[in-house]
Amino acid sequence: MPRHLGRPWGPALRDRCVTGIRHVVGETLAFLMPVSCAGCGDPGVAVCAVCRGSLADGILTRTVDGVRVYSAAPYSGRAKRMLLALKRDGRVDAATVLGEALRAAIDAALDDAEGVQVELAAVPASRRSRRTRGFVPVDLIVRRAGLTRSRVLAWARRPRDQIGLGRRQRSENLRGAITARRASGRRFILVDDIVTSGATLAECVRALRESGAEIVACATVASTLMRVATPDSPVGVTRFAAGATVYEKA
Repeated sequence: MPRHLGRPWGPALRDRCVTGIRHVVGETLAFLMPVSCAGCGDPGVAVCAVCRGSLADGILTRTVDGVRVYSAAPYSGRAKRMLLALKRDGRVDAATVLGEALRAAIDAALDDAEGVQVELAAVPASRRSRRTRGFVPVDLIVRRAGLTRSRVLAWARRPRDQIGLGRRQRSENLRGAITARRASGRRFILVDDIVTSGATLAECVRALRESGAEIVACATVASTLMRVATPDSPVGVTRFAAGATVYEKA
């Protein structure tokens, strides 16, 4: 009598199947149904040239926990609407343009890496987020960028909802929530779709460092910020800030 090699059906396999089906359905609908621009609503195109250009207007930089973070655009206006269209409305047809933006941020990080061989590690998605959306936004964006990421980060515990928490509260809420596996001796660029307070990136950096990995840089599609005026701003450089963090954009 043949023996079963493990359980034929279970929660993990069910979640993977549901995720795959939802992703395929979303891709099919995006192809068959008339579209409008995910960034501005103009008809007939998934992302118009103007919205695409808004993601290629110069790289923003900041530092999180001693690691340089490169972002393709501010999380506002067209960039924000495109990311929300993907994450909230399932507009997977916007992921290619977002992938181009992430790749630009990664390329900027690689320029500063001085030829160091690196892998990509992505901020992990929760099981609830994956089940609700049917796909993982940052994973889809990475694939559309023509890249692959290593699955070294995972949630060790489920933190409480971050909505309404301040920067310090977010950091405390996430402390110890993420773990890294089989990362010792490896070098990574850490990627995500958006950086807000930086608490999630910082927790991932902690987990990777404690596992013996080196973090070369972080890269995101967008970053929340606000314009600030400082007396020492160089000519031709606009400064922005998110909390106490100052960004520069030439």
